[in-house]
Amino acid sequence: MTGKIVVAILGVVLTLSPNHAQNQGKSGELEIKRLETELEAALLKADSATLDRILADDYIEIDAQGNVKRKADVIAVARARSAMPRGVSLGPERTVDELTIRLYKDSALVVGRTTIRYQFMENQTVSPQPQSQNPVTVDQERFIRSYSKLSGSWQLVAWQTTLIAKR
Repeated sequence: MTGKIVVAILGVVLTLSPNHAQNQGKSGELEIKRLETELEAALLKADSATLDRILADDYIEIDAQGNVKRKADVIAVARARSAMPRGVSLGPERTVDELTIRLYKDSALVVGRTTIRYQFMENQTVSPQPQSQNPVTVDQERFIRSYSKLSGSWQLVAWQTTLIAKR
């Protein structure tokens, strides 16, 4: 009986120790980074199954134009995109940088910047043209995404994006 008490006390001490909390924070941060990578890949590939897993059932998004989207909207767009015939794609190319992750027990905030390079449809061609004939538009957005640990796994619950004004 005394051995069980010692083990229980040791478990509590380890759980409350700064090193344990720091290790849990690092593993949580790595998990969120992994989800961020999966999210970007799923958006690029229109992978509705991965989006369904990552997005919480009550997910809400406010895009850079002020439109509100729900999980069903995002998945419907992904399914429509994946059903389209595959051809030569000239965009959009998305890169994410300036990523900051803040963990708060069972919630996490991710702040970053997305750079999007694309061509308008009338400028997209099957055969490559010289750069001067293919104008590329570059937009940048700041975003904040909110994750929550729901039923033991992290899910994206909210995403808000703001267009960065061109100078």
